[in-house]
Amino acid sequence: MRLKCNSNNLIYISQKVILGIKRPNSLEGAKVLGKPVLINAYNIVFLSHNNDGQVTFFMQNGFEISINTFYAEAEQILNSAMQSKEDEIN
Repeated sequence: MRLKCNSNNLIYISQKVILGIKRPNSLEGAKVLGKPVLINAYNIVFLSHNNDGQVTFFMQNGFEISINTFYAEAEQILNSAMQSKEDEIN
């Protein structure tokens, strides 16, 4: 499992696809834990590419979660989560 969502609008991002979690002017800490990152789809402002060309979830709280996956896969998971559907990308 690389990306997964459930009917509660939660998106699970596997550690192996996370390239970085950062917030301007803060330390990166979540990547070193080695556990999946769990985010609520409603906290995502938009999905796009960052300045380095990586697929990135931009969050309401200012965090950017960059992942190593195709844009279409991330978009599929985000749309499924917003519609309260279960989906998974392996």
